[in-house]
Amino acid sequence: MKLLQYIFVYPVLYILSLLPFGVLFLISDVFYFLGFKVIKYRVKLVKANISIAFPAKSEIEVDKIVRQFYKNFFDIILETIKLLTISEKEMKKRMTKGDVHVLNRYYEENKSIILAFGHFGNWELGAIAYQIENFPHGKGVYKPVSNDFINELMIKIRTRFGGDVYAMEDTVAKIRANMGAQSAIGLIADQNPSNHNAYWYIFLGRETPVFTSVEMIAKRFDFPVVYYKINRLGRGKYQYNAELLCDKPSKTKKFEITHKYIELIERDINEAPSNWLWTHNRWKRKKTDVH
Repeated sequence: MKLLQYIFVYPVLYILSLLPFGVLFLISDVFYFLGFKVIKYRVKLVKANISIAFPAKSEIEVDKIVRQFYKNFFDIILETIKLLTISEKEMKKRMTKGDVHVLNRYYEENKSIILAFGHFGNWELGAIAYQIENFPHGKGVYKPVSNDFINELMIKIRTRFGGDVYAMEDTVAKIRANMGAQSAIGLIADQNPSNHNAYWYIFLGRETPVFTSVEMIAKRFDFPVVYYKINRLGRGKYQYNAELLCDKPSKTKKFEITHKYIELIERDINEAPSNWLWTHNRWKRKKTDVH
């Protein structure tokens, strides 16, 4: 199966990646029409999630967020394919630098950090934008999927400009093995944990299981935590910013870092709801299900 995907799927993706953004966005518009209006890919789930998160919004307001989310969603897919061949010059044009003084500070101090993301804006472009700047070397943590072709494709995309990736289960061992080198451990931990040992916290007004991986790794190695936000400025245009979440994790209380991380994710979602990834079944479990 993987061989067939490389023979028939990869060439199509590669050719798509060579197209200018204007053409890619026309294709995205077609995907939007087919995926949202015809196939209705997860539309009921997305609308339900947004309604749960914003109970005070009218149905008209919710529908507007849903429509804009799907436009963003299909743009992200095409933009991510573009990363197969995008140039550094084009990346800097598409993803501009905002306030990143905290990243410059830790680079100059030769300190390793945890770079905490959310599924906000276009996180894949944000990760690449990070790689091409003079910051602590990026090492993104990812959860392998069952499709080997997809795994290898995403690793290729995520390491094109010199970054590295760690499979989730190997992260702690890999960090230990590379303690002598300055690095930034990139973590996205705002989606639904698959295990039943997750920490439960009020997220977007509802008790929700959340990952504690950012806090766990930060406290184990006492790496400062930097929150990395991708703002959408317009179609195909983004800005990345960084803010200090925690400088001394070893001195924090239990779940303090997790709370702060979730609060920052919530802040960004409230500011621009359509820019978050709503297609996960975020509230499929209740806390009573694990007892």
